[in-house]
Amino acid sequence: MKSLLAYKMMEKHWFTLNEDTFLWLKSNMGFAYNATNKKQVLFALTDSIEAICNQLLIPANLYTIELTGKDDQDKEINQWIQSLINIDAGYLTYHVEFGNRPVSLKPILKVQDKKEYYEFKHSKGQGSEILQNLHELTFYITGSEYGNDGYYKQHIFPLKNCSVLDNSKILSFISNSRNPFLSNINLVGNPFVYSGFERLVNDISGLSVHCTAHIMIRDLMDNKQMLKDINWPNHIQFNILIDNVCDFLPLHDISFPFSIKVFVFSDDDYMHFSTMFKTSPTSQDIRFIPLYNSGNLPFFTSKVFMNKEELETIELSKTEIFMRQAFNIGDFGKLTVLPDENVYANVNNDSLGTIKDSPYSIVYKEFIAGQSWFKVRDQVPCKDCIYQWLCPPPSDYEIAIGRPNLCHVKN
Repeated sequence: MKSLLAYKMMEKHWFTLNEDTFLWLKSNMGFAYNATNKKQVLFALTDSIEAICNQLLIPANLYTIELTGKDDQDKEINQWIQSLINIDAGYLTYHVEFGNRPVSLKPILKVQDKKEYYEFKHSKGQGSEILQNLHELTFYITGSEYGNDGYYKQHIFPLKNCSVLDNSKILSFISNSRNPFLSNINLVGNPFVYSGFERLVNDISGLSVHCTAHIMIRDLMDNKQMLKDINWPNHIQFNILIDNVCDFLPLHDISFPFSIKVFVFSDDDYMHFSTMFKTSPTSQDIRFIPLYNSGNLPFFTSKVFMNKEELETIELSKTEIFMRQAFNIGDFGKLTVLPDENVYANVNNDSLGTIKDSPYSIVYKEFIAGQSWFKVRDQVPCKDCIYQWLCPPPSDYEIAIGRPNLCHVKN
């Protein structure tokens, strides 16, 4: 009688990857990521394992490969297969002929609304649905003496610029941008020096779109008495910005909804602010946001840059990975209008037009020839990194610092 091993070596058996498993190959390394249980395996890409992986990645093979008797005796291949089985990334099937073999669908990004689709619709005068990709508008309505003309390129932050954005043009642009997915309007600057701010907010409220006013804490405190005389509509919330530990002031007696963003430039900043909020607690939402000031690169290197250990514990769904492959989740669906009336998909890139242009034409231009919404990690060095699609999308920090990525894996 033949041994069980010998019997199995005579059978046709198959190795199949699950449809939620991503298999990536870069240089001499391979990486399997199970998007269901968020487990992963990083492995050396030897000749024999690379040959199997290349076959698995051919769409026509349906994520399944027949294992030969030679494969079955290869200790290296067996250990590799077992490592994938251990994270439920794949499975073995024995004694099954080709026609009954298991099949699986390799996770492949499929984008329905491609550039060509909108070009065709535009040529037919039927492309208005492209506006449904517009989700958020930010208007720099005026400046602030406590603003900064550099920080706004990293995060929503008031300018020092004293120019004023006309409220009638703001309302017209919002009205022409309306679609079922436009969910938030940001107003940035000092509202107390902006004539007609209350009327502007009420008009935006009438459009049934949520409104957030971003204001420096000093501007708020300088005009605290005025706040008591204003009847704010329910649709507005204040986002109070703090970038200096000396500006910290009690916020207990503010009667309207607000959140707090604290900008930090060092570990000391974070410790000081944390201590202050502990001694003067608040029930409001507080977020700490790092900012680059050209002199705190070591802080960013140690606290913001990602390392291999963090990537090994990252957890993303299949949809989240597809999103990172398709568009920039930090920029997509957002437009910013500066006081000079220029409109941007990202203020670090070229203007797409002015507030006088139709939102449709601006969104269409970004879709067809833009630099922001579809900026993903497909450039050097990220495109050569095994963790390419697990990393966060390209950010404004990278532009500010002058690096193509913010990690310690690929320099």
